Amino acid sequence: MQDRKEYILEKAFEVFMSKGYDSTSITVLQEELKMSRGAMYRYFESKDDLFKEVVDKYFFTLIRHLSPQFKEGSTLQEYINIRCQKMKEISVYLDQIEKFETAFLNYTAFIIQAAKVYPGFLERMKRHRDTELKNWQQAIENSIEKGEVRKDINVKIISLVFAKAIDMNDPEKPGPGCFSKTTDSTKKLMNYILSLIKA
Repeated sequence: MQDRKEYILEKAFEVFMSKGYDSTSITVLQEELKMSRGAMYRYFESKDDLFKEVVDKYFFTLIRHLSPQFKEGSTLQEYINIRCQKMKEISVYLDQIEKFETAFLNYTAFIIQAAKVYPGFLERMKRHRDTELKNWQQAIENSIEKGEVRKDINVKIISLVFAKAIDMNDPEKPGPGCFSKTTDSTKKLMNYILSLIKA
């Protein structure tokens, strides 16, 4: 039964990605999944319910993976390393996608649609961002305590700089291998920022 649900989620994700939320009706989903309406309703109450679970699986699970659980006592260098390692793991998968430019644009549209129709999506994103900033702040404070980072810096502002470093390194030219290159340049950027605030 779980395998059937996973199959529906995977295929529905492909349909939402290629056709968009608005153009994907229950009838379209039935045809693409090759299953009856009744069979679909055994697993999901509505198109919105299905879309919400697709977003949970293919967006929120991804950002949870990219934002590892913060280990108490982690220094800034340790947190940079673990964040970049997680990015590298995802980039290996993303770099294997054929027709990457189309997939990249479709995924961006998918996230925008989620922001419009998924109740609480933006609030969850804000909570995620707040947690991320808190983690950067804690890593910086740990590094200050250990004498690795200067005491005279503004911890909140530097936390924002590290959090934004990931956003600043979106792929310049989407295509095969671009995410691995982006991960490498993000790590260089973060290490450079760290070098500017070292004690």
